[in-house]
Amino acid sequence: MNREKTDGKREKLHILQVHNYYTIPGGEDQVVKSEGELLREHGHKVWLYERKNKELSRMSGRKKLCLPFTTVFSLKTYREVKRLIREQKIDLVHVHNTLPLISPSVFYAAFASGVPAVMSVHNFRLLCPGALFYREGRICEECVEKGLYRSIKYGCYRGSRLQTLLCAASIKLHRMAGTYQRIYFICLTEFNKKKLLRLKGICPERIFVKANFAEAGGETVFPKQREDYFFYGGRLEEEKGIKVLMKAFLGLEDEKLVICGEGSLTDWCGDYTKKHAMKNVTLKGAVSGEEVKKLMSRAKGVIIPSLWYEGFPMIMAEAYSVRTPVIGSDVGNVGQLIKEHGGGWTFETGNAEALAEAVKICNREQESIPVTEGGMSKGDWSKEGNYKRLIQIYRRCIADVRKAQKKRAAGNEIKNVADEF
Repeated sequence: MNREKTDGKREKLHILQVHNYYTIPGGEDQVVKSEGELLREHGHKVWLYERKNKELSRMSGRKKLCLPFTTVFSLKTYREVKRLIREQKIDLVHVHNTLPLISPSVFYAAFASGVPAVMSVHNFRLLCPGALFYREGRICEECVEKGLYRSIKYGCYRGSRLQTLLCAASIKLHRMAGTYQRIYFICLTEFNKKKLLRLKGICPERIFVKANFAEAGGETVFPKQREDYFFYGGRLEEEKGIKVLMKAFLGLEDEKLVICGEGSLTDWCGDYTKKHAMKNVTLKGAVSGEEVKKLMSRAKGVIIPSLWYEGFPMIMAEAYSVRTPVIGSDVGNVGQLIKEHGGGWTFETGNAEALAEAVKICNREQESIPVTEGGMSKGDWSKEGNYKRLIQIYRRCIADVRKAQKKRAAGNEIKNVADEF
């Protein structure tokens, strides 16, 4: 472990973050950025090993042909990460996403270097190649119940059976190799931990629970001072419940809705508002994080109409950080977190009429809602609490690996002595 002490008490760590960025920015990207900044603020040194899916469009034909193999194990990743660990004296490797360019070879670079590998589980990909437990408008867990081949049948990854085959093959091969049994996991909720434990061979002691956080910011806006609109921020995709949201506000002509984000349903949303002459809906497209926070802080409520479980709804943490109530579907993490932390209402998932009714309730009860930080003030939902939990996990993993190394070294010593006799 790196020996420098900058606070006179505890050793500061050298952390390597690893992340494969998707083409469309998402919550995972923000988590990588926020956690990196948080660690640096406390004196730790942080490096980022990154790849971006935009690289795929610039790849040569030869490299694209090799992609099925490098998705399973990338020698480039293995060598580069191993070199980084050695040169920067890395204490721990924290992985966020490996698909498709980085690959699980990053874990083997950590194993070979004698440092712990920790993975934040942002979705359900280790159990479902589609990552969402969602198919054809409904929750689907067939890959857990009947095997990964079910995903290939349906083409769950990007709607392609070939790409799904590659993804499923990588998951299956690394299950067989015992890769996932040797790493540590950070699940974002207890709900996610229960799902991950359905993966055979995973040790419960290697799974930690730590929520994401969003920095508090923006002005405190009391109910009477809030502007006359509700807010949605996120990808415009079917599983996010964007169609349910639009249908709900079709019947809420007196309520305004501001939507920020882009996705495969961007054009659909535009066409829908034009077709139904919905003057109460404003589509802003992609906006900056600061603009999102400003819009959320002034809204009467943030709506999360997701149809899938959600890995961890960052928009909820961001809403709590500016003290805005949340209206969310009652499925998976969204419903569970609202029930656990308060600060909002749930409605029947996929039911536009139920969502419309929840909006009316929120509107009526605006002045009775206490302007507090909700879940953000509790435990690791707060910035400082999140840091303490993260470092606690890091130090536990480092201690475990060092203990195992000492045990192996002692075993080898005994074996050598026995061999001499």
